[in-house]
Amino acid sequence: MDILEKKPATKRPAIVRAATSLFAKHGVDATSMREIAEAAGVSEAAIYRYFTGKDEMSREIFVSWYGWYSRQLRDVVQGSGTTKEKLRSVTRVELSAVQEHTDAFVYFCENEPRFIRSLPAAVPRARDVFVELIAEGQKRHEVKAGDAGLLADMLSGALCAVALSSIPLRRRGEVNDQLDLIADTCWAMIAA
Repeated sequence: MDILEKKPATKRPAIVRAATSLFAKHGVDATSMREIAEAAGVSEAAIYRYFTGKDEMSREIFVSWYGWYSRQLRDVVQGSGTTKEKLRSVTRVELSAVQEHTDAFVYFCENEPRFIRSLPAAVPRARDVFVELIAEGQKRHEVKAGDAGLLADMLSGALCAVALSSIPLRRRGEVNDQLDLIADTCWAMIAA
């Protein structure tokens, strides 16, 4: 989200929104700077005032959106409550992210393997946050015993798949109606 707050009175936010949308729909490699410029309503040269190239732009967009998302997850996991309560809140974060920022969510889900190794140290890795949730739940005997990384991967994979498959439902306002079902089903998957 930080990326939209930089130079808000300039063309930069429009460029970022257009690039995020195109990257989500077509992928970084299949999107040209010309297409981004056309979608943003700017000249191609205008993009280079804010970014040195598509690689820098795609990385900066990823880091900003992914950081926004992963910090929300971390805040939930490091907050108070039982593991089940935290899982419900994590589910809410996931569904809210896909509802409110669909293109960004699709973009960072599909590009996590591409950029995860180059994340700045200050940006939490979502997988680490899920592992922390599972490990803490295991210490409390709320989560089943087993490899915390594997259980975290199963949980985050299930939530991501549900969030992505809910994109058509969000237009009809049905996603939030399913929050309890999704959270309860995920809880059944990991509960002790």
